[in-house]
Amino acid sequence: MGVWLTLARPRMLPLLWMAVFFGFMLGHWEAGVHFRGGTSFGVALLAWTLLHLGTMWLNAARDRDEGPVMFGGTAKVPPQAPALGYGALILCVLLAATRGPIIGGSALLAAISSVLYSHPRIALKAHPLGGPAINMLGYGLLTPVAGLAAAQGGVSVRTVWVLGVTSLAMGGLSFAAQAFQQEEDRARGDSTLVATHGPWAAVTAARVMIGLANGLALVGSLLGWFPLACLVALPVAVHVDRYMARWARVPGGGTPAHASALLRRLLLLLGVTVVAAIVEHIWDLLHGELPAGLNTRVVPEVWFTLF
Repeated sequence: MGVWLTLARPRMLPLLWMAVFFGFMLGHWEAGVHFRGGTSFGVALLAWTLLHLGTMWLNAARDRDEGPVMFGGTAKVPPQAPALGYGALILCVLLAATRGPIIGGSALLAAISSVLYSHPRIALKAHPLGGPAINMLGYGLLTPVAGLAAAQGGVSVRTVWVLGVTSLAMGGLSFAAQAFQQEEDRARGDSTLVATHGPWAAVTAARVMIGLANGLALVGSLLGWFPLACLVALPVAVHVDRYMARWARVPGGGTPAHASALLRRLLLLLGVTVVAAIVEHIWDLLHGELPAGLNTRVVPEVWFTLF
């Protein structure tokens, strides 16, 4: 059991749950409604836990890492890893499908992405852009969409804008997570960005993508789609960028600790932004105004609602 737990990298799970929860809260914030969809949210959390287990076990079976990895350690990979990985993905899709086509379809696409990411004959994770693209789709888009659907959230240009921010941020984290794995990737024959162009290129790519995500968030606030109070997070965004500039100069791409430090800074950025939005929401309620996303300077028209 200890081997399976090590290979599953359980320290990543709270981040995955947070991504589902972010979509769930986004659905409530956009509509300005009270709590709903708790059962679907719980099922989505369980389904995405199975998705994570399957993804990590397939990834371990393909990589067989012996060097440092983010959010986990190394262990000898049992021969049953691929079978258990595929089994967990199948259970994920079957469970998610019980809560409707959006959550079920998101789980199916995420499971297919997981296979494309780690299958020995495809291994998109070994390509310069394949791995980050899969992470942008799976963690940055499909995961929050599942939470959004659980909340029966509406989709507008603002919703798409937010999902663009989360997708870009996840792409940046994907590049950052490979920055210290140049030797391991080269030994496997992978063509990841760090293997072909070195750690500086990987960290710089991460910096550019996270910078674009922050830029989208800033533009959204200036356009009036998001609370102006969220602009208090701007100094934190600058702090994140300065940290990445320093990291890019570390010989050999540093260690997993550098990526973890980046993640902590990004969580701080997210936390400050969310707290600012909550404070403005409470202020609106106390002054008899419309709540949450219904009281921004510009409220985009909802195109359709996810069920």
